[in-house]
Amino acid sequence: MKAILCLAASTFALTACSYSASGPASNRSIDRAGLVAAGDIDATGSAEYAGMFVDAGGNIDRDLSLAGANVVSDARVGGDLSMEGARIRFTGRVDGNTEVAGATMYLNGYFGGRMEVMGARATIDGDVLGELEAIGARFNLQGRFASPVRVVGGGREGRNGRIVISGALEQGGYICASQVDIRRNAQISGPLTIIAEDRPDWDGSYDFEALNGRDCEHLSRG
Repeated sequence: MKAILCLAASTFALTACSYSASGPASNRSIDRAGLVAAGDIDATGSAEYAGMFVDAGGNIDRDLSLAGANVVSDARVGGDLSMEGARIRFTGRVDGNTEVAGATMYLNGYFGGRMEVMGARATIDGDVLGELEAIGARFNLQGRFASPVRVVGGGREGRNGRIVISGALEQGGYICASQVDIRRNAQISGPLTIIAEDRPDWDGSYDFEALNGRDCEHLSRG
């Protein structure tokens, strides 16, 4: 597989693929880089993938870092996960914290720690045990969120985005966006504050404040 990927990279006259492992067997870290950085690995330490196209799987005992234009992973990560890319899809497991920055993101897995997401569009599904902090133009919260969420809508020229809640917010949280939609299948417990242009059509208990054209990012910093 490594030879095939390197051949593809050389065909496009880009930097050759590289693979390196360092450290003792009990804490061995692995790096993959090239036009295509892909493959399942078993790393007793940390791992890093970087390339135009990144596809990472396997078991990483410590931290995993992924960076590329198109990032796909179903890895099982014992430490923290960091991902950057234009298009990101993660369907694995993270025992530590998760940080994601991208244009379009689909996150559906087990996330044991705190999650931070920044980007244009994101669907977040699965189980998120730690606090969620997210800033972006459009988010769909489909999963189970065991800790409070803090979601801030963003966008160009003062637009504050749209947030859709179709999952379970077990500890409530804070949501600010131009439009907040709460679907019928949503389950919300705990104190929830919503700041939006219009009150969501939902019968549950929450605190509402009219946005009145203000900027959510400025409000959140205040």
